[in-house]
Amino acid sequence: MTQNTEKAQDRRHFVRGLASAALLVGAALLGAVAPAAAQSSEAGKVVKWKGVALQRTSLQWTEKWMWLKDELARQTNDRLQLDVVSFPELGMTGPELIRVLNSNLVDIADVVTGYVSGEVPLFEGAQLPGIYADYAQARKGYDAWGSAVVDGREKQIGGKVIGSFAFSSQYLWTKNPINSLDDLKGKKIRIFSKAQADYLSALGAEPVSIPLADLYTALERGAVDGAVTGPEWATGVKLWEIVGYVTDLRLAVGGGYVVVSRRAWDALPADMRAVMEKLAPEVTQRGWDLGARDTTAGIELAVKNGIKATIPAKAEWQPTLAKIAREVVVPGWAKRSGPDALALFNKNLAPISGFTAE
Repeated sequence: MTQNTEKAQDRRHFVRGLASAALLVGAALLGAVAPAAAQSSEAGKVVKWKGVALQRTSLQWTEKWMWLKDELARQTNDRLQLDVVSFPELGMTGPELIRVLNSNLVDIADVVTGYVSGEVPLFEGAQLPGIYADYAQARKGYDAWGSAVVDGREKQIGGKVIGSFAFSSQYLWTKNPINSLDDLKGKKIRIFSKAQADYLSALGAEPVSIPLADLYTALERGAVDGAVTGPEWATGVKLWEIVGYVTDLRLAVGGGYVVVSRRAWDALPADMRAVMEKLAPEVTQRGWDLGARDTTAGIELAVKNGIKATIPAKAEWQPTLAKIAREVVVPGWAKRSGPDALALFNKNLAPISGFTAE
């Protein structure tokens, strides 16, 4: 059996374990993806972490994850080694990340807020479509929500949060132009969160949940008329080959948190934890700076290749979009999230969004 075949088999076993959130896995799998907690954490020993990032087609991969990998090795004299793969390489779609972290199958990962909104709706508060006017407001929202809501809920998020990020602003990419909000009626639109589904439904569209790995094919074959996604992904797959328009509908950012499993964190020697804590603020800063760069560069490249952009959202759309956020999206999210959700929104996000929820 070749080495490549062995690796492929290991990954297939890994993916099956993720899908069922299994706590018991085979010996071969444990050898392939053993978390840091399974390694010796004595001073001077090497600790090997397995990480999972959203995708490779963005600056988050090259200038956040690869930077973190190099810095951890450099600042620990190669004692803390990070091996990172992407969601698609493991057949992952995103919602399973919290279970995977809590099951100690990986040590550190991008937990995308929208992807886990079905499991932990409360965390989606920072990413609700329609509540932010721009990227800067979204950053403020994530900072406020992270410190007030996410940080104290380790079991729900999968471990210790060491930073937040935005892989880009989210836009609607379509084959046909969106000249008015009425043009959305009856259109099948790919979404990746429940709040996005509520938002697009209120605009008359038909939301469809599709994993990022399957999205290009779905658009190409006409299974959907458009998709909510970011410009870094769109340009990475040359989406201009099959769509012609990109539209701003105040869909917020695609963001999330970088999370270390509690078991992996506790297994680190004190000096390694100190290194990670020192790097944590830079993880967040890079996460947001890179998202802004990916947004700008991605839209510029898309336009250069023929896509027509309506960015920012048209002025006449703004009252309708804000009303849907206030009257449909936030109340629906609060109902899913529990009795404290509205109070948490009004205390932490209302000062940023400019409206209180009822």
